[in-house]
Amino acid sequence: MSQKAEKAKAAPLPGCGSCEDSPATRRGLAARPQRATARTDGEGADAPLGIYAKTASAPVKGVALVWADTGEETGEVVSYERKGEGFKVHVNSQMARAERYALKAVVNKILPKSRTSKCMRWRVPKQSLQVLKSVEFNKAFYSGLQICASVWDCPICSGKITERRRVELTGAVAVAKGMGWQVMLLTCTVPHGLGDELSPMLDQMMNAWRKTTSTRKGAAVRAAICLEGTVRALEVTDGANGFHPHFHVLLFISSDVTTEAVQEHFRPLWQDACVKAGLPRPSDSHGVRVDDGTYAAAYASKWGIESELTKGHSKKGKHDSMTPWDLLRCYLATKCERSRKRFIIYSEAFKGRRQLYWSNGLKAKLGVGDLTDEELAHQEEERATLLSELTDDQWRAVLHTRSEAALLDVAENHPEAFDAFLEGVEGLARASR
Repeated sequence: MSQKAEKAKAAPLPGCGSCEDSPATRRGLAARPQRATARTDGEGADAPLGIYAKTASAPVKGVALVWADTGEETGEVVSYERKGEGFKVHVNSQMARAERYALKAVVNKILPKSRTSKCMRWRVPKQSLQVLKSVEFNKAFYSGLQICASVWDCPICSGKITERRRVELTGAVAVAKGMGWQVMLLTCTVPHGLGDELSPMLDQMMNAWRKTTSTRKGAAVRAAICLEGTVRALEVTDGANGFHPHFHVLLFISSDVTTEAVQEHFRPLWQDACVKAGLPRPSDSHGVRVDDGTYAAAYASKWGIESELTKGHSKKGKHDSMTPWDLLRCYLATKCERSRKRFIIYSEAFKGRRQLYWSNGLKAKLGVGDLTDEELAHQEEERATLLSELTDDQWRAVLHTRSEAALLDVAENHPEAFDAFLEGVEGLARASR
């Protein structure tokens, strides 16, 4: 463990530690809005795709929006949508992009020497910095900037990569069903506590999963249920009992075996593998859960939807847990030292690990291409129009005023005002120096 992570480990653990925000507020849930205006409408915004994504998520239809005062002294009026018995702020694509850039600025501060701190800020040598606009989706994006391709640390790269992975997953599920296969969702967890070190726990969990695939018992289980392959996602939350890493695994099965039978096969297999890997024995009730094809399809389709930020580690935690993105949100809102330190521990523990892993041969069976996260992060729109080439001074002004997302908003909504807006950004930068 690095010196930085050692210092971070000393942070207080119960609750959020040093901010007064409730868990619901940190997860983006708003209190019931007061003084709602009479205006409501059912039109939802297009769901965002990440900065260069090619595929649009469907608009949110039939969502009743309530426009109300936030209750703060600013008098700001925003749109809300119902969430259970309360309301949450309705997030459109441009709001989500603005948050990604805001959270990215937090990462730049927390991890100043990381590759991510340079991502979408430093220019690629000998390339022009351009603002382009997708012909098909009307989405603006930057070209000519360095990219880190980190799904763990970078809110911008993660949004793009996981959207493309979602397209892979939903396509794979559809093909498998067309072949007559079942797709089930397996969830594997391990007991955890405040004193557990995250990085060693991850190593042990990976070792345990390998034992479910490489041993005779594992081979027997796979043969018994006719398992054609798996797609394993690694996720983590942080709560009162410390970090909680877990696996979500899509099981592609070519038999009519039931979910109950699959669970009965995997429970002792996972328990035995965990014990042999040095982990506590998972309980019978919580260690393994298998859900049917409905849950599996929903997981695959929602894994990359940015409109509700439900992507794996970036989705918002439930109950009193916080995802890594929640830690960034908390620090952004309150400068919470515990959140900053916990994110450092998380970042160092997950560095170099794979978020999504396809078992050998499954992509070939389902006709899925084999692209790395780095390749996905560098993909750009084939059909895009050039709106502007930015000079070094202009880009410095954009960074200085933190106008990266706002400039793209103008490019999408008011391209005729792009030059005037950019001049205003330059003037603001000069005045604030």
